Amino acid sequence: MRIGLINNKKGEHMFLNKKTVMLFSIISLFVFAACEDDKASEEEVVKITTPTSYTFNSRFNDGESSVSYSGQVVRNLLINDIKSQMGTDAGSKNPATLLSMMANDDPNRAILSASGMTTVQTKYHDISTSHLNDRLTAVADYTIPGYDANAGTLVNGWVNEAAANGKTRASGVRLDQMTQKTLWGAISYWQATSKYMSKIPNDDNTKAVEGKSYTAMEHHWDESFGYFGAALDYNTGYSDDNDRKSSPYYDSNGDGKIDFKTEYNVGWAVTAAKRDLCTGCDAGLDFTKTIFDAYLEGRTLIVNQAPLSEILAKRDFIMETWEKVVAAVTIHYINDVIDDMKTIIDAGDATVKPGSDAAGDYENHWGEMRGYANGLLYNDFKKIDQANLTRLLIVMGTAPVYPNGTDFDDMQAYHTALTGEAKAILKASYGFSDANMNSW
Repeated sequence: MRIGLINNKKGEHMFLNKKTVMLFSIISLFVFAACEDDKASEEEVVKITTPTSYTFNSRFNDGESSVSYSGQVVRNLLINDIKSQMGTDAGSKNPATLLSMMANDDPNRAILSASGMTTVQTKYHDISTSHLNDRLTAVADYTIPGYDANAGTLVNGWVNEAAANGKTRASGVRLDQMTQKTLWGAISYWQATSKYMSKIPNDDNTKAVEGKSYTAMEHHWDESFGYFGAALDYNTGYSDDNDRKSSPYYDSNGDGKIDFKTEYNVGWAVTAAKRDLCTGCDAGLDFTKTIFDAYLEGRTLIVNQAPLSEILAKRDFIMETWEKVVAAVTIHYINDVIDDMKTIIDAGDATVKPGSDAAGDYENHWGEMRGYANGLLYNDFKKIDQANLTRLLIVMGTAPVYPNGTDFDDMQAYHTALTGEAKAILKASYGFSDANMNSW
């Protein structure tokens, strides 16, 4: 049976029989399979073990790191430093320096956190020109209950108000504390969770971003880590959480200088360490190690191109634990405010009023309480129910409560509301034990 023809070298026709066609098919199949085996071999994943520090080499460019988050570092430093600058500029009638820090538009502005240290970078622009204003625009749709405005509107108002009239509002609100703590939530926490971690499920992890040494998934994971604010050797370069809190830097490479990109703890990384330092809390409470280990393990899974479900499990663990840090620090300052109010009420001092020396601790702690609580709004994956969070912020109010002459009834009612309803909302939302609720 003749089923086809080909030309030989002389141009003569040769007919193929059925057996010849089958032979060609078999040969082609083997060649194709061999090529596929070669391709699979070329694309075989070179897996790594989880490192002890946040250090990952590029899968694409030999000798290069695949970790990059300079913008996150400079924003954390600006947020950290703006509270100090508000104190310096309080009542100066000139908000220019504060507004410039928000915009990070001065190439010669010195890093306030570098004071008293020898550092690799001395100016914010040595790290990055990234700024705070565009990040506040990104959360313009989030309205803060009680104040009925977004963080951008509030922060810019507080910055200008502090420069005009001083850092403590006539109602007793500490504007510097409110500004810094609200920024930790609206920028660092939101960017790390709602923005970058939300991208992971749809990120490419097979090829490098054009002109870069990392994949899109690697980079977004790193940017989230950057907002946590931990040094690369967060677990190993410090003796304990008190060391991370009190001396938030360690010269890992021994060059005599602190590198803000790699050797400095700031923001949430320091807050997590503070909350781990808790006498009376549950045994084994360890926010710092839990979060840092999950970042290391998740990043390792990304390098190893593990199943997405495994990577997302680490992502969700980070976001849940970080949210508990935000809740824990809120509880810590609720407890401080409760204690401050009890001291004032028990003393029966009717002269206590906003701005007085006797109200100093109360006002300071109240600003930290309300500012940190605002941060709970900014995790789109949050566990706390939105209605309960709104209620929590309404119970906290928009300013501290003071005696009305010799009448302490309103202050006592506020004390009761914080002790009862506010703490009950947080306990129920996160399943915290009584030991933790009372000891933070």
